[in-house]
Amino acid sequence: MNCNNQVVTISKIVNGGYGLSETVDGKKLFVRHCLPGETVSVQITDEKKRIAFGHAVKICTPVSGRTTPPCPYYGKCGGCDLQHADYQTQLRLKETILEELLARSPVADTALKSGVLRPIVGADQPLGYRQRIRLKIDGRGKPGFTHFRSHKVIEVAQCQLAAEPLNTCLSSLRAQASFKSLAAVAEEGELLFDELSATVVLRLLLKRPVRPADRRHALDLTAAIATLDRVFFHGRKFAQEGPIGGEEAQSKLLGVTCDAAEPLTLRWEVGGFSQVNQRQNLKMIELVQQGARPGPSDQILDLYCGMGNFSLPLAREAAGVIGIEGQGSAIRSARRNSEYNRITNCSFIKSEVASACRKLVDDGARFDLVVCDPPRRGLGSLAGLVGTLARRKVIYVSCDPATLVRDLQVLVDLGLSIKTIQPVDMFPQTHHLETVAVLEKKGSSQ
Repeated sequence: MNCNNQVVTISKIVNGGYGLSETVDGKKLFVRHCLPGETVSVQITDEKKRIAFGHAVKICTPVSGRTTPPCPYYGKCGGCDLQHADYQTQLRLKETILEELLARSPVADTALKSGVLRPIVGADQPLGYRQRIRLKIDGRGKPGFTHFRSHKVIEVAQCQLAAEPLNTCLSSLRAQASFKSLAAVAEEGELLFDELSATVVLRLLLKRPVRPADRRHALDLTAAIATLDRVFFHGRKFAQEGPIGGEEAQSKLLGVTCDAAEPLTLRWEVGGFSQVNQRQNLKMIELVQQGARPGPSDQILDLYCGMGNFSLPLAREAAGVIGIEGQGSAIRSARRNSEYNRITNCSFIKSEVASACRKLVDDGARFDLVVCDPPRRGLGSLAGLVGTLARRKVIYVSCDPATLVRDLQVLVDLGLSIKTIQPVDMFPQTHHLETVAVLEKKGSSQ
């Protein structure tokens, strides 16, 4: 049955940011841009055997916590999904989502006892926090973001989540004839803020190989826009080219300085991975250090180590750290960062993480602490290896609470106990949630 519009009451918000209700024929109904307790008129957009999806066309009875979204593209752009809630409400929703996932898990008794699940660490800057944005470019050469679950691009003049230098640069680019010429042959454009030089980098995905005219246009852009320092080109069938233009044109790196008692400078390659919210990332590094509390004789294994985000701060307190990562650019950056910061007790291995862990287990290697920061799919079958490799403690940094809860059960079954579960709001205005979980082997001593 598909009544195109139905009036329903939202019972709660579930993982993924959807409001949960029921259709008139009893199917579970998932609705975007709602709040718990609201009565809404919903247009059904997709139906399956037992579930349906829809979007709210009218909020019949709004509840406390609803606010006017600051972004004019909200509801069209597929990026944000919580801007209709004020920030304190967003934090409460994320805490509740994690609590309910844990409550349905066999680890509920442990995970939800007093003091284990900590209050969420909110962001000091709920808007303007992203250090990079990736824009799709439509067939007319217009930059923007795609609609929710669609390839259709909505042109944007700015992004409320982007750091101010990125929006300033985007506004200037849209007015430049050279950018319009490049956009006509590009699929995507990425703007990246380099904190070390306080400038912006433009990275364009071209539909065909780079031509001399493209390089001239890139130079024109860096000459015309004061904040735009470098341009890079890449393609699906050719390697990245650049940097082109700018005072820092010799550099293929971006960077940030972590403010601490002993400052740490982290650099990564343009096109490589870094956390988009550096302020919250610093808080997360501190949480990992607090959870780890490594001693001077401790050996640490850092899985999915990236460019050394956790490895290098921990190495300053431990005997040694081995970082493992499958991406070559990340390993190159980690090694450079170790050398630049004069940290000599780190080694970094480029390898598929699961195969490297199997070899370590077979070789009888064990580590006082294992840190893991896997992609959204979580550890999966790797959780068993992590539990075996950890002599004393595991710190699990998760970007998906559902896969975290699944993996926690495996680790608990292997003899680890959950000490803290700390949610961190890395991505305000969206449903996404980072969590730092600390587990210890039963019977181990700090």
